Amino acid sequence: MDLRPYKPTSDQIQLAKDLACRGLLCYQPFIFSDELQTGAGYEFAKNAEGAGLVYCEDPPPQYRGNAAVERHLIDPALKNDFAECNRQLRVLYETIIDMVEQHVGPIPTLTMADVGCCSGYFPLSFAKRGAKRAVGYDVIDYSPTFKLLNKILGTKAEFSNKGYSGEKQGIDGAGTFDVVFSIAVLVHLSDPLHHLAFLGKIAKKAIVVWTYTSEDPDDQMSIHYKSVNRYYENARFPFCFDINQMSPGLLKKSLELMGFTELYPFENRPDGMPDQWFERQRGYVAVRPDNSSNDRNAPAPYVLETFNSSDPTPRLVRAFEGYNVVFVRGHYWGVPQTLGPMDLTHVDVAELPGVIRGTSTEEVITKIQERKSSR
Repeated sequence: MDLRPYKPTSDQIQLAKDLACRGLLCYQPFIFSDELQTGAGYEFAKNAEGAGLVYCEDPPPQYRGNAAVERHLIDPALKNDFAECNRQLRVLYETIIDMVEQHVGPIPTLTMADVGCCSGYFPLSFAKRGAKRAVGYDVIDYSPTFKLLNKILGTKAEFSNKGYSGEKQGIDGAGTFDVVFSIAVLVHLSDPLHHLAFLGKIAKKAIVVWTYTSEDPDDQMSIHYKSVNRYYENARFPFCFDINQMSPGLLKKSLELMGFTELYPFENRPDGMPDQWFERQRGYVAVRPDNSSNDRNAPAPYVLETFNSSDPTPRLVRAFEGYNVVFVRGHYWGVPQTLGPMDLTHVDVAELPGVIRGTSTEEVITKIQERKSSR
């Protein structure tokens, strides 16, 4: 994202330098000035991990000679190549956003979340384009970065310092959004299928996912692990593995099984990233067909169920076609909304007229569809 047209002040550029040197503004492709640019484009395109993520002509004095800071700084002699590779990475990022607008809907009509948002390129871009709400989640505290970039852009992108938890299979308190992003996150997780299931739970219309994939054929369902996670040293088994390669077929099938059956693959552009890098990844804008239509065969929204069968508390799972789908005492029920409000703690739901019983939300939804189609 080129911020120069927004005329960042000298104080804002100085703060950006500080954040970049601290690792809080480096991975994603931003241009603050001719003297300050960030992004992993060079490391990606040149297969040069560790070469540098920040071009900064005049780092703050307190960071000079600091080994951790030096890891982020690119050799000034590589300035032009660094800038060009990050331009290519911006092409990829902007293409992904354009695909969402093309296949999901106008950005001003959408809410979005980015799980593993880093410095916020996607939430900020959605906010800049007028999204109804744009939220970034990350285990690292990027709140100072969001504050600075919101100030420069005049946007109101939100940041939540919460990361995806394999132990909890989600993020505490995460709501639902029209579109949910997960860019280069799956590759670093031991439980990529649970992560996908979480995305399917909170995404109402579409999932945008991009990850490193294996070269297995599309009919092979596999996950390859390459190493123990080196980014989060405190991660314990079984959440300690890193650089997983999901087979393209497993990624695609997972999205389809959750009801995101309209799959639009990311395609490289001539002015985008080098093909040899791009082709090692796989990404989709995966869209769930519109359930508001009269198509009774349209898949129901995916629900990741974690209810305790011994818990007597009634749980409302969702509403569907004039029914409330609830979980009560180990069973799922479709309760006609025409029966009005009631306290199911004191009602024998099995005795209510017109109820539908099943062993899962999907089974209840299917029975509701069958009942309506038979009328």
